Amino acid sequence: MQETTVFAYRVSLSPTEWAKASDARRAAGDLWTRLVKIHRFCRRRHWRWPTESPLKAHFKRRFPLHSQTIQALIEKFSATIDGVRTKREHGDKQARYPFRRRRYFNPIFKGQALKMEGRHLLLPLGRGRDPIRVHLPEAMPTGTMVQAELGYGAIYLTITREIPEPIPAPSGKAGGLDIGVIHLGMVADGTEALAVSGRGLRSVKQGRAKALAKLQKKRSRTKPGSRRRKRLNRARHRASQKVERITRNALHHAANQIVAFCVVHLITVLYAGDLGTLNYKKRHHRSRRTNQDVGAWEFGRFEAYLAYKLKRHGIPLNLISEAYTSQTCPHCGHLNKVAGRTYRCRACGYQAHRDGVGAVNILNKGMHGEIRPGEFFVPQRITYRRPVPLKRALRRSPAELRHVAGGISGGESGGSLRGSLDPRRSDCGSPRISAL
Repeated sequence: MQETTVFAYRVSLSPTEWAKASDARRAAGDLWTRLVKIHRFCRRRHWRWPTESPLKAHFKRRFPLHSQTIQALIEKFSATIDGVRTKREHGDKQARYPFRRRRYFNPIFKGQALKMEGRHLLLPLGRGRDPIRVHLPEAMPTGTMVQAELGYGAIYLTITREIPEPIPAPSGKAGGLDIGVIHLGMVADGTEALAVSGRGLRSVKQGRAKALAKLQKKRSRTKPGSRRRKRLNRARHRASQKVERITRNALHHAANQIVAFCVVHLITVLYAGDLGTLNYKKRHHRSRRTNQDVGAWEFGRFEAYLAYKLKRHGIPLNLISEAYTSQTCPHCGHLNKVAGRTYRCRACGYQAHRDGVGAVNILNKGMHGEIRPGEFFVPQRITYRRPVPLKRALRRSPAELRHVAGGISGGESGGSLRGSLDPRRSDCGSPRISAL
């Protein structure tokens, strides 16, 4: 069985290679902007959007990029147009066509145009132009490189590789998964439950919001093109990328722990709430802090990680509607508005973990199509795990980042990220983490 995975690597380029990479990203941005203008021109006149073939013939050799890179960008733009059109046809009037003009855009290099020279990957820029040389780490996964996308200080490699066919578990057990903010995931099979904490990751994102707010305040007092604004822009990018790497690592580990729970307990199908159907438009009903938590909630990425990791073990991830799963009492079926982390039923007095109630109700609803009272209850034993240990931030301004062993940069005069990564707090990671 073939599996396609995207691997992200940070790259350090020489001044010459960096200049070529910047020119390629700028040329890709010019091509994308040109496509946006053409699409807007056609829409205003109600003309049919052309197919990929005439666009590829029109833009051939018009940009300092490899011909297959130009084709890949046109294919990506056309796929985006088709996706938005499909959403609009199904009633999603909020879906927008590409409208931003891009100064920079990540160029895409197809696999047949890529070449390896030792540990260096050569990204072609077309006839008569030297390729971009990117040094890759030694610990590279085996497989066929299908595509490479060059970003700002990073490269994304799409690799296809063969994996063994999964052997299905002999039992027919099912599990329910409740995805949230306080707990990234609460999974239960009716007798055992596992909760992966998300408090540490939430504190990291809150620290990022505070750091970026301080940087933006300083940036607003600078002039466009000034050295200080450029320095603040770099600091903002470094702070965001640091939190991005922490988030990606934490979500991967959290998904691994949930998958390990399913494998150990012989779960053959996992039901999870379909968070993509939730209505996030009624923002006036929530506090600013709740809006910030929901805005930084990366459930789509977490579900994608779970889906392909579970697929390796032959366990499908079925998304179902989670309407009223956190409010319905598993014992009597009465609806209760929950305040706090403990669920209390006003009708029968049933008490249990709030996220555990959501997990068992999702399991109940996935197996029977509805929540049947008395079928599943929250297990008495719940195992709590943290995804990863999170390091403490240094108390230094993000505009003055320094490489110090064992930490990252903090905030000005006390730290804009102060305490958000403190391992002494109960909501952050700890070096002592027991694996499943």
